[in-house]
Amino acid sequence: MKPYSLSKNWRLPVSGAALVAALCLPLAVAAQTNVIQDTTEFAKVLNYSPIPGPQVARQVCNQVTISPGSPNNPGAAIAGGVVGAVVGSRFGGGHGKDAATVAGAIGGSILGNQMGSAPTTQEQCSTVYEQGPPSGYQVTYDYKGKLLTTTTRTPPGEYLRVHNRITLE
Repeated sequence: MKPYSLSKNWRLPVSGAALVAALCLPLAVAAQTNVIQDTTEFAKVLNYSPIPGPQVARQVCNQVTISPGSPNNPGAAIAGGVVGAVVGSRFGGGHGKDAATVAGAIGGSILGNQMGSAPTTQEQCSTVYEQGPPSGYQVTYDYKGKLLTTTTRTPPGEYLRVHNRITLE
């Protein structure tokens, strides 16, 4: 079996005149357009204004304080009173023990009533839509006594470059 060889000579059935014509075709097309004058001039910018771009969304988050509403919590007040009475009964003796029990019950009920009524903070987020950067600028300029308008991608300076090309076909 013969090994595959890439050294074969390939010949294209193209005549020399056809090859020269194909290579010269771009030159013939370019030769049809004659540039007579190619200049760059400057025109005075009279006014320009941004063209609004698309809106941009961004998320804004703030810390919000949430109050629990009514500070009256009867279940917590009763539980606090019972716990306060039990703790107060462990102190003193005789009438002092009774007074400590009552004081513990009153203090416990006050604390129990206020339990859970402390304000809490929570993060609250919302989406805000704002005007994005301009997509271009509408420019009014004076060129040889004529008021003309164009658009540019960036804000123009004091003068605008005007490219003139005069061709003959």
